[in-house]
Amino acid sequence: VQARRHTFVVKFLRKAILFGSLAVIAGIVAITLFDPFGRLPKEVSFETVRLDGSRVTLEAPRLAGYRQDGKPYNIRAASGVQDIRNPSVVELKEIEARFETNDQAAVRLTAPGGVYNSSTEKMRLNDDVRIISDKGFDMRMRNADLDFRAGSVSSDEPVTVVSGNGTIRADRLRVGDGGKRVSFEGNVQSVFTTTPEPAKGSDK
Repeated sequence: VQARRHTFVVKFLRKAILFGSLAVIAGIVAITLFDPFGRLPKEVSFETVRLDGSRVTLEAPRLAGYRQDGKPYNIRAASGVQDIRNPSVVELKEIEARFETNDQAAVRLTAPGGVYNSSTEKMRLNDDVRIISDKGFDMRMRNADLDFRAGSVSSDEPVTVVSGNGTIRADRLRVGDGGKRVSFEGNVQSVFTTTPEPAKGSDK
């Protein structure tokens, strides 16, 4: 009788452990599928999702938010990878972001890759970072740190800014206050050209 009881207890514990493990796995999958960006407090959409161990791959993710001044920003990427053990961090590929500066300029940002942290609303961009404004400037740098809520951009890598009438090169860049304040640091070089005014009495 004791042997049968012992066998029954062993079988029961094995089943309990098995079902408990399945429940945990099912819970992780459910959290992953229904909340792939963890605590991300912004609008998030994606085309498809794939689970590989603890990593979630999102195809064509898009997310949106608002800065402290109420102006919106939008981020899209070709793909994103998130570790469910660190749900606030998403690795993005082929990034394109759009936002507006305080002087009503529309800005488009592109980068091959970067890491977005939803808890801080900051993003680290890697490699060929490009920021283009409809006000006429084209900014390029290797790496950049963006704070979407504060509306700031910084880079400790060489930066080149090309505008309609000149070029500025510097070792570092700081942009703050939603684009109102821009400072170039380190070895700063600038070249500007001016279009001469036509001579008086000229028909041209």
